[in-house]
Amino acid sequence: MPLSEHEQKMLDEMERQLFADDPRLARAFAPTKNSRRSGRRIAIGLGAVLLGLGVLVLAVSLPAIWLGVIAFLGMLAGAIYAVTTPSSASQGDTQGPSGGGGGHTGPTAPNDGHGGTFMGKLEQRWEKRSGDDPRR
Repeated sequence: MPLSEHEQKMLDEMERQLFADDPRLARAFAPTKNSRRSGRRIAIGLGAVLLGLGVLVLAVSLPAIWLGVIAFLGMLAGAIYAVTTPSSASQGDTQGPSGGGGGHTGPTAPNDGHGGTFMGKLEQRWEKRSGDDPRR
């Protein structure tokens, strides 16, 4: 069932608000543009599954259980490779210059009151939108 025009406008407005409020979160959920790479990944994974299936049929015709186990593991690895997305280096760069290393510079660092945590930032935004911001 398609969305009504009013619902579509509301959804578009919410999306614009998300990009304005938290562009990093919006980029994290945005669809990736590497469809050629994912197509290549699916093709390689499917090829591995088909090759493993052929070896599995050969292992059944021969009394070689070990070859059947290897073929099954190859099929499983091909299927997993096809359905998973590659982890790129650009995803690791979203943490900023501090990275994930030592120290308390991450999102759980103590700050003034409740501002350092994820929930604290959400509370601040809620208070700012509703006009109940105590820091005014």
